[in-house]
Amino acid sequence: MDNKNPSLSGIKVLVVDDKEDTLALTELMLSLCGAEVIASPTAAQGLEQVQMQRLDIIISDISMPQMDGYQFIQAVRNLPADKGKHTPALAFTAFNGPEYRSKAFDAGFQAHLSKPVSFEVLVETVAGMINT
Repeated sequence: MDNKNPSLSGIKVLVVDDKEDTLALTELMLSLCGAEVIASPTAAQGLEQVQMQRLDIIISDISMPQMDGYQFIQAVRNLPADKGKHTPALAFTAFNGPEYRSKAFDAGFQAHLSKPVSFEVLVETVAGMINT
């Protein structure tokens, strides 16, 4: 890990993305900074993970089959507090523009990053979200 990048040591991150390569790359980037990453290829599996363990942050794609990222985070926000309702969430998507950012915030995300994103921006965003 580059010393100028924040450490994510001890942080448990759920990454939800239906694209296998994006899921693997995101997992690698976060793991390199010390995060414990749980990777879920579907929103339904991600929702199960949210309810099974305490997470520090959720990172979710938006465009996924069956349940999209908006539906996923709305389902998370409808959970009891002890099951993940208040877990910070980052929309990580190819959808760019103010209308998509606004829709993500309205759905229950606290931050929005457009793909592709640099290693540094992803790590700094995650670190900033868990340190607030």
